[in-house]
Amino acid sequence: MPPVEPSLRASLLTGASALALSVTNTVAHGQTTPAPTPPPTWQVWVEGAAFFGAGGNFNVPYLPGLSAPFTSFKPQDGFEYAFGVDFAPQGQPYHYVFDFRYGRTGTDTGFASTASSSSSSKFVRIPPPSPFFTTIFGTQTNTNSTTNSSQVTKKWENHLAADFMFGRELGVGSNKPELLFGVRVADLHATAQSLMNGQTNTTTNITRTIYSSFVVGGHVTNSTLSSSSLSQAFARWNSEFFGAGPRVTLTGGVPLAGSWSFEYSGSIAGLIGDRSLALTLVNGNNTGLLWLNSGTAFVFNADGFAAIAFKFTKNFKVTAGVRADYYNAALKTFDINTGALANIDRLYWGPFLRLTGSF
Repeated sequence: MPPVEPSLRASLLTGASALALSVTNTVAHGQTTPAPTPPPTWQVWVEGAAFFGAGGNFNVPYLPGLSAPFTSFKPQDGFEYAFGVDFAPQGQPYHYVFDFRYGRTGTDTGFASTASSSSSSKFVRIPPPSPFFTTIFGTQTNTNSTTNSSQVTKKWENHLAADFMFGRELGVGSNKPELLFGVRVADLHATAQSLMNGQTNTTTNITRTIYSSFVVGGHVTNSTLSSSSLSQAFARWNSEFFGAGPRVTLTGGVPLAGSWSFEYSGSIAGLIGDRSLALTLVNGNNTGLLWLNSGTAFVFNADGFAAIAFKFTKNFKVTAGVRADYYNAALKTFDINTGALANIDRLYWGPFLRLTGSF
C-alpha cells in the first residue's frame, strides 16, 4: 500500500475533527439541561407602628363628675404591632398569605373629687313625766358631717385584624404586582369606665340638761357619737364591633436604584358582624350587666400603605412607610345633642417600620 501523502493526512485529520465537533454539538443540543426550578419561598415579617386615631367622639352618659349629661372622649393615638407570612410554592406564581395586627390607644384619665360638710342644731324639750314633778328635760343636738368623694375615669380603644389570603403574581412590568383574595376578621373596642369612691364621717354632740326643784341650777351631761360610712360605684361602657368578610388586595414593589425599592398595597373589605353598646354598673342597687343594645351591621373597610424598602442582605430587607386602616360606622355611641344612638367611624393611620426575611 503506498504511503499517504502529508496533504491527504492533514485533510483526513481536519475532517475527523469537524465530524467529532458536529457530533458533540448534536449530542449537546439533544440533551440540554433544563433550568433549575426555584425552591419554595417563605417570607416572614414583623412590624411596629405608631398611629393617630380619627373619627367620631365616643360619648357616654352616667359618668357623673366630669360633664353632664354626657362624657365625651376624642379618638386617641397609640401603637400597633403586626406580623405576617407569605408562602410561594415551588416554581409557581401563587402566594398564600396570613397576617395579624393589633393596636391599642393610650389611656385617657380624668379625676374628680368633692368635699362637703353640714351641721344641724336641734333642741327638744320634754315635759315632766307627772304634774307632781317639776323636772324638765332639754336635749340639744349638734351634728357635723363631712363627705369626701373621688372619681377616676379611664377611656381606651383597641383593634385587631387578621387576614387569610390567596393570590398570584400578575407578571406585569417590573413591579410584579400580586392580586390576592381572602377573608378579613376584625374586632374593634372603645371602652370607658369610672370608679367612684366616697367616705362620709359624721360626728354628733348631744347635750342633755335636767332642771329640777331638787337640783339647784340644773344638771348638764354631754355625749359624742361618731360614725363613718363608705360608698363605691363602678360604671363601664363598652362599644364593640366583631365581624368578618371578603377582602381583595393589590400589592407590589417597583425597583429603584441599587438595593432600594418602592412598595405599595391597597385593600378593600366588606365586614358583616355584631355591633353593640353595653353598660355594666355595680353599686349598692345594681350588679352586673345593666343595659345592652346589639344588632347585625355591615362595615366597609379599606386599608393600604406606601413605603420605601432597602435590602441590606440577600435574604433581609427593612421597610419604612405610612399606612392607614379605615372602618366605616364601626362603633356605636350616643349623639351628644339628641341622646339617640349613633354610629361612628374609625381611622388608624401613621408611620410603620417592617423587617422582612426570605427563606
